[in-house]
Amino acid sequence: MTRFATLIFSTILGLRVAMATTYEVKIGPNGENSYSPQALPSLRVGDAVKFTWVSGVHPTMSDSSPAAWPTFTLSSSNASQIVTFAQAGSYPYHCTVHAGQTSTGYVGMVGTITVQAALATGQGQSPVPALSVFPNPARGQTTLQVSGPGGADYKVRLSNVLGSEVRRLPVRPENTPAADGVALDLSDLPPGLYFCSLLVNDKTLVTKRLTVL
Repeated sequence: MTRFATLIFSTILGLRVAMATTYEVKIGPNGENSYSPQALPSLRVGDAVKFTWVSGVHPTMSDSSPAAWPTFTLSSSNASQIVTFAQAGSYPYHCTVHAGQTSTGYVGMVGTITVQAALATGQGQSPVPALSVFPNPARGQTTLQVSGPGGADYKVRLSNVLGSEVRRLPVRPENTPAADGVALDLSDLPPGLYFCSLLVNDKTLVTKRLTVL
C-alpha cells in the first residue's frame, strides 16, 4: 500500500470512529431495580452502549441469539461495561435476579437496545419507514419510535386480536426526536395481544405485536 493510500485509509477509518456514538445505560439508579433508560431505540451500527453501575447486584444477560455479550455483573470496583454493536437488530436484555420470564418474554428489570443500519454520508433519515415499540410487553404506557422520510402522511394504528381498531394517532417522524418517541397510553386496555401498525399514506407498511400486561 502506498503512503498516499495509507493516509486516505487512515483518514476514512478515523472519520468512521469519530462518527460513532456511545450511549449510557445506568444500572440500579436511585437504588431501584431498573435500567435507565429502559430502551435505546435509535443506535446505528458502530455505536456503543456503556453500562454504568449505580447500585445493587444486577447480573445483566443478553437475550439475543447469539448473545450480544457474555452475562456481566458490575459493582463499585468494576463500575462499567462497554458493548459495541456491529449489526443492526433488536437486542433485549434482563437482570437475572430481578426479572421474571413469561410466555411472551421477560418482565421486571428489562431493557432493549435497537440498532439501525448505518446511514450513508449526508443522509439524515431512514429511506424506509420503520416502527419500534418499547417496552414490549408493556403496562400502562409504551413508546412508539417512527423513522422515515418526510412529506408523507404517517399514522399509527393499534388493533386487538379481533381486528378492531382501539387507537389511531398521527405521527410526524421528521419532527420526532429519535431518542424521545411518542407515548401511547394503554391504561384503559385489557391485558392481551395487540397489533401496532404503521400506516404511510393510508397503506400499512409495518406491523408489530404488542403485549399489554
